[in-house]
Amino acid sequence: MKSKEKKRLVVIVSVLILLLLALVVVIYVVKNNSRAKTVADNMEKSTGASVSQASDDTITYNGQKYEYNKNLTNILFMGVDKKETVTLKDTPGVAGQADCVMIISLDKETQTARILQISRDSMTDIDIYDANGNYYTSVNAQLATQYAYGNGEQSSCWAMKKTVSELLFDLPIDGYVSLNIDAISTMNDAVGGVEITIPEDYTMIDPAFVKGETVKLTGEQAEKYVRYRDTDVQGSNNGRMQRQVQYIPALIASLRNKVGAAGDYYEAFYPVIKPYLVTDLNADQINDLARYQLGDSETQYVPGEAVAGAEHEEFYVNDEELQKMLIETFYTLRK
Repeated sequence: MKSKEKKRLVVIVSVLILLLLALVVVIYVVKNNSRAKTVADNMEKSTGASVSQASDDTITYNGQKYEYNKNLTNILFMGVDKKETVTLKDTPGVAGQADCVMIISLDKETQTARILQISRDSMTDIDIYDANGNYYTSVNAQLATQYAYGNGEQSSCWAMKKTVSELLFDLPIDGYVSLNIDAISTMNDAVGGVEITIPEDYTMIDPAFVKGETVKLTGEQAEKYVRYRDTDVQGSNNGRMQRQVQYIPALIASLRNKVGAAGDYYEAFYPVIKPYLVTDLNADQINDLARYQLGDSETQYVPGEAVAGAEHEEFYVNDEELQKMLIETFYTLRK
């Protein structure tokens, strides 16, 4: 090889190496700023509000800088009805539907938790997968149906986690817990019953559910309390969500009373719920989750409107109100 050709080759190789190094740097920077950029872009696209990303991984909303509260750990909780199937775009989903969908947000600094309840009827983009788990297409449908397009275990949970995060403007979700609703009666009786005060007249669900009465629910009653919905009444899912939000903290309180404040909840109850549970949390994380103080007064609902759809009720999220709620709840004002 001639001397000039060798020099030319060395120059080309050197340039390629520099380009590769530059690409690595760009990827690193993008990864470290992508979450704030994605949140800002999605918020502005959906609502038209004044949202932008700063170079220091913050977002600017209506003229003020905010940063995500890194003390928070967000867990997606799903109560799944395995009996419900769905067909979208002529593709059947048979893993069941997520009837209860909520974010349980844990604040490590205050050791408190709050709930963001999401309507299972929320209309959003649902990813459909074929029998081999390959992405096929997306269709606008109820959030609950996303769970159906998986194997009913990790793939269903992963799909729900992705879709819920996107619905919430790419809110970080750190883990998930999926519980078959059939487990409610088993869990309820395992803790010795769950005591609640009936907030409304629910005697149509059970004669014992008289407004203002304090009832220690049996397993059968507990399942009816969190599951019942009159599909002939528009907006009936809202009442069911309120009962679910009331029941979950009461169940956790009964769990603490049974095991003790510093007890090993995972060891005590995992054998009971193992057939019904799918989670990516380990034993220590589940124990920590049970120790946080969770109250139904610390509950928010994704804002929107329920309307009658062609076949089923549909809930349309108010993006502008949701954006404001997310910033106030999950972000802190930059000082």
